[in-house]
Amino acid sequence: MIEYNKILLRYGELTLKGDNKKDFIKALKQNLLAYFSKEEIKVEYDRAFINYSKENLEKLNYIFGLSSYSNVIETSTSLEDIQKVISKLLDKKAFNSFAINSRRHNKNYPMTSLELNIHFGNFVSKLFPKAIVKLENPDICINIEIRDKFAYIFIDKIEALGGMPLATAGSCLHLISGGFDSPVAAYLLQKKGLKVSFLNFITPPHTDFKTINKIKDIVSHLTKYQCTSTLYQINFTKIMNLLSLTSEPKYRITLMRRSFFRIANAIAKKNKMLALSTGESLAQVASQTVESMSTISKVTDLLIYRPLLTYDKNEIINIAKQIKTHDISIQKACESCELFAPKNPTTKPNLLKVIELEKELGVLEEFEKEAIEKVEIIKFKI
Repeated sequence: MIEYNKILLRYGELTLKGDNKKDFIKALKQNLLAYFSKEEIKVEYDRAFINYSKENLEKLNYIFGLSSYSNVIETSTSLEDIQKVISKLLDKKAFNSFAINSRRHNKNYPMTSLELNIHFGNFVSKLFPKAIVKLENPDICINIEIRDKFAYIFIDKIEALGGMPLATAGSCLHLISGGFDSPVAAYLLQKKGLKVSFLNFITPPHTDFKTINKIKDIVSHLTKYQCTSTLYQINFTKIMNLLSLTSEPKYRITLMRRSFFRIANAIAKKNKMLALSTGESLAQVASQTVESMSTISKVTDLLIYRPLLTYDKNEIINIAKQIKTHDISIQKACESCELFAPKNPTTKPNLLKVIELEKELGVLEEFEKEAIEKVEIIKFKI
């Protein structure tokens, strides 16, 4: 069995950041320190290295900003030591063709990358005389990276999450529910470097503990991608009862979601977040038509992210399965929107009509302020 001792991490998209690259790498290093101890991390300009372990490999499933990684054997830069490692890596492997891919980071090393390829190609040919050199699509590719103090030898590249390091794009307040959409949207926002805080609305006694715990389970899982999270939980019962008195029942969902956004707007600004976000997908439900989203979003001047706007439901569910929120979301629960939805909600709400209906309710603003004052703040960490 091969005894790897390091994991080599590649940055991918960060290399395109020009003069800002070092700032992104610094942010990535801070993210890595949240998952690994300082002693087991080495971060360089184009690579990072961590100690090899199955536990560390599992952690890499939750870290954005990495394009790929490889299980490697770290050894000295001497040709003899590198050859010993190559022999270990190829032991008991069956292949008909191979390639050598050498990368000489240390420009003071006495051999060029091409010379290294020729040298180790001859070495492998002697070990496996029936195998041929094939530069395109070989059965196996032996990768050798010569750096300042050590050489790193590996065969496989494993795709990482990609994206940008956490918090390099700022923060946002995300309206989270127990369905498939909003957890997937949160994940996509995290992937682009946003630190996501969560806002959820509950309506006890209609919202039971099972439903509340479902939301907590989703946020807890998404926290694995950003180390810490904050969930703001609003008791919406009093407001929902008030909105149910509207003279135009078909406008209930529009009124409710405008109330959601007003509350979100206040909490985001209080906590110096510059954007809101949702799991809305265009035309998926009545409140997600262009007309509805326009009318609802008029209550805030903050930017609203909608990463799922053009996604089909099957695409969303497939991502939910990949990020392992699917099995949580599929659990039955009593969501506020489902309980409150009229039989025939309007899909093209009139803004002036909505404002008129809100004025009819009178104490709506007062109830919203009260709900914000009584918000429950729940903290999560990995």
